[in-house]
Amino acid sequence: MKKRIVNLFSAFGLLLVSALAFASDDMDDGQTMQRLGDWEVHYSAFPSTFLRPEVASTYNLTRSNSRGVVNISVLDATSEERTAQRVNVSGYALNDLGQRRNLTFRRHVDGDAIYYITQIPHRKEDEFRFYIDIRQGNEQQELRFNHTFYRD
Repeated sequence: MKKRIVNLFSAFGLLLVSALAFASDDMDDGQTMQRLGDWEVHYSAFPSTFLRPEVASTYNLTRSNSRGVVNISVLDATSEERTAQRVNVSGYALNDLGQRRNLTFRRHVDGDAIYYITQIPHRKEDEFRFYIDIRQGNEQQELRFNHTFYRD
């Protein structure tokens, strides 16, 4: 199972895994995966400056010390193959002042992997509470996590 998940990561996914080494200390409980219903939801949030310029360009992302990246991947937890799921992802984040930022996710398909990616502007040491709605047919789950962004 673990090998299958690792195989799902493309060049962008591998970059996200390395970024998690920096980002996971800032997440609420250090987890980057939550089991939600029949889904295994993997997530990460990290500064866009962690991206190499060519990767940012490929995925149409802006590199800036005031923009973060949020990446979501949804896998079928009921199968041994843990196949990537085509879902609808939307949501918002609240900063430490309670200000709401709506998030618009773009779907990126790379072989067997499917990523849902958005960017969020932030100030120095901005802590966000994320509320991510994931839907597929009649199935709906909410992913919640916290993350603090720091500027380089």
